[in-house]
Amino acid sequence: MLTVGLVVEGIYDEAALKELIQKCAPSGTQVISRPCGSREKLMRMFPGILEDFRHAKNGSHVDKAIVIRDADNKNAAELIKRMEAKVFNRNYPFHKNLLVAVQQLEAWLLADESAISAVTGKKITRVQNPENLRDPKERLNRLLSEAKSSYTPEVARKIAASAKLETIEFRCPSFKKFREAVVDC
Repeated sequence: MLTVGLVVEGIYDEAALKELIQKCAPSGTQVISRPCGSREKLMRMFPGILEDFRHAKNGSHVDKAIVIRDADNKNAAELIKRMEAKVFNRNYPFHKNLLVAVQQLEAWLLADESAISAVTGKKITRVQNPENLRDPKERLNRLLSEAKSSYTPEVARKIAASAKLETIEFRCPSFKKFREAVVDC
């Protein structure tokens, strides 16, 4: 059984990304997640969490680790370089993937309007170029509010569960890297 260690900013990311990993990974994959509370805390804490993943699977190491943060209108390549610098010269007994969601995880959730419609029971219009939005979380909150729903971790999970991976990947190039990180060893 594959075990993935997941480091995320917060509980919304944790709920949606665990669901997306389950959809991408082989059946029976276990996810051990560590939400950090904010992007600043993630940047500070993830090297230590990766060390923790050496023993997180019943005393053994995870098979792979994914650290993912939002770009929040910053250059994704530069953010990844900063992340890589924090773990430079560290060797892990598992594959590690340092990733950035552009601009925020919510862009991925906005990519498949039929998933949002399925969760809210209301027809949602397509958001053009979700990764180009300055604040995808605000747009998702507004769409959900118009549909008489609230954005919660459970709603994020349900949208991820209903979403078509191919649709997200087609509309959000940064999602392709995430999907490849989950599938590749």
